[in-house]
Amino acid sequence: MAAVPSWSQGISPRMTAAGLFISPDQGDSLLADPDLAPLAMLKNGVTETQDLAYLTRVNIKRGAEVIKTRANPRAGLPEQDPRELVYDVEQIGAIVKAAKGAGVLCHAYSAEGIDGAVRAGVRSIEHGVFVSEATIHDMARRGTYFTPTMDAITSMATSANPILAARGKEYTPILQAAVRAAKDAGVTIIAGTDSFGTDVTPIGTEVRLLSEAGLTPLEALQAATTNAARLLGRGDAVGRLVRGSLADVFIVDADPLTDGSALEKVSTVVAQGAVVRTNL
Repeated sequence: MAAVPSWSQGISPRMTAAGLFISPDQGDSLLADPDLAPLAMLKNGVTETQDLAYLTRVNIKRGAEVIKTRANPRAGLPEQDPRELVYDVEQIGAIVKAAKGAGVLCHAYSAEGIDGAVRAGVRSIEHGVFVSEATIHDMARRGTYFTPTMDAITSMATSANPILAARGKEYTPILQAAVRAAKDAGVTIIAGTDSFGTDVTPIGTEVRLLSEAGLTPLEALQAATTNAARLLGRGDAVGRLVRGSLADVFIVDADPLTDGSALEKVSTVVAQGAVVRTNL
């Protein structure tokens, strides 16, 4: 029997595929798949419910396990207004229906956008800065997850761009209050950094920021482990140190049950039973 390469365990991260981000302007992404060619001629982009459903079905056909969409533009681009509405409840509802049980994760900032996404049946709200009290209680009733992406919001406050800096300073206390309100209402909170490309924020930073926003160290730890695993439909295999789960372990130099910053003090990383980094 051939020896198993040393890189076969642990080195490659497990990914949960979402396919194309469902947004009006798909740009050159439409060149990636011949089934997407009909969308290239749409005058106003992917906005009609039948087209949103079609793109969702193509994602599912190509193996997407979750679907990502938006209710509002991005906050991290100064030329965009994150309180404008991109997709309403009817449009997001068409995506949810076409997803056929695959969780729909929705980027949303405005109260109207968040409320519409929750009523449409999305699995989680990403960002959620201006979520209303009524919508928080609706999320608790429906079991909608909340991923506040604390670092993505708070870090804007130090941006050299004055618009982004102003947003970061305004949005941070509002989002912290939303996290506390969600916790009190029983909404399941997820630690997600909103990182992409090579500029990746360590998950420990997000855990610390959630703790500073009002979660206990244990609740913040759960946000990055058991809660996140359940959101992505992987709760039976990852996120817990139990027999039968994959052996993914961080060894830290502090007590994560009492110190909200413990996950920023990682000394060793074990992935699927293999030590991949040590003495960080």
